Amino acid sequence: MTAWTSEHVALIRSQLERVAASPAFANAGRMALLLRYLVDADLNGAARRLNQKNIAIDVFQRDEHFDPAVDSIVRVEMGRLRNKLREFYSTTGVRDPVVFALPKGTYRPTVEFGPEVRSSLPSATPRQELRFCATRDGTTIAYAISGSGYPLVKAANWLSHLEYDFQSPVWRHWWRGFSERFRLIRYDERGCGLSDWDAADISFDAWVQDLEQVADTAAPKRFALFGMSQGVPVAVAYAAKHPERVSHLILYGGLLSGPMANDDQERIERANVLRQLLKIGWADRNPVFRQVFASLFVPEGTDEQFKWFDDLQRVSTSAANAVRYFDVFTRMDVSRDAARVRAPTLVLHADSDALIPFSEARAIAASIPGARLVPLKSKNHVLLEHEPAWSQFLEEVSEFINDPHAARAD
Repeated sequence: MTAWTSEHVALIRSQLERVAASPAFANAGRMALLLRYLVDADLNGAARRLNQKNIAIDVFQRDEHFDPAVDSIVRVEMGRLRNKLREFYSTTGVRDPVVFALPKGTYRPTVEFGPEVRSSLPSATPRQELRFCATRDGTTIAYAISGSGYPLVKAANWLSHLEYDFQSPVWRHWWRGFSERFRLIRYDERGCGLSDWDAADISFDAWVQDLEQVADTAAPKRFALFGMSQGVPVAVAYAAKHPERVSHLILYGGLLSGPMANDDQERIERANVLRQLLKIGWADRNPVFRQVFASLFVPEGTDEQFKWFDDLQRVSTSAANAVRYFDVFTRMDVSRDAARVRAPTLVLHADSDALIPFSEARAIAASIPGARLVPLKSKNHVLLEHEPAWSQFLEEVSEFINDPHAARAD
């Protein structure tokens, strides 16, 4: 729950009663009851209990034998409540200082404050717990846990620093968005961020080993697995190797094989140019070389976001490690592993990604049995908070993980 003051809680409760008493809800007593239940659960720190069964029993007087596959009352009433809130805030509540909404794919309501209230609100960035574990070869891996709900493990990707990117305008909305919906477990891979920088083994197998160790240390028996960019092939390899652990597989902005693993001369030449830029420009005080990578990752970013991205590159790892990562990534190939994935899989990709073309997403979806592909309208490899593609991404992931017919965590 966000660290609201007592004054903010009072405003929320006052708004709750105003909505419930409005003309939009005049003949919708059951929806007002549902809204009160959802908001109260969030205010009381019980948001993790919000699921179809608990809502059906507590709000709609269903018994312990309630089955959402048979009785759709919760899904139907959540949809009606979502529409009623839109109606209220487009009429009576158009200028209200507190706005309730129900994002698709979650039972937890969001609370947005107007500018005057928001200026006095503490930071909405969720808290995270930093911890450490050791892999079989003795490498120390740093990981972080934030949020509550269904467990979501994120495979590490290039350029991460658990503390620094938690505050970054390029990344913070990712961790906030996930932490508001799930129990997020993420980590810095070996040689990066808060993990050991002097790891002897930086290889694809070692990357998978890092994920295995974090999952064994911090995750339950079953969890959703998210891989983005460099983390996509790592997540695919893990899901193929450990089908009993992965309940859902979400892949964004990645590929199955690097340019050096394919006989594509144009891709190879492009990779060689980028490698040379890494080698000569990573540690240079002049950001001109690193800005090439920023323009590929966030071409539509602001000056502030470019600066943060440049700083992140410098603090996340050394020039030598950056080149080692690049060499591993450009040579890896998990095409055969993809065919062995059995978890329900969602593949998302920006349709105009400046770093990894959308054709790679089509190849992933075609290779993993039953995978669903969702194109997102964006040029950014790292989706930015202001763009509609980011909201769509969160909704798609939330709906996918909260599908009542999907496997659940133990």
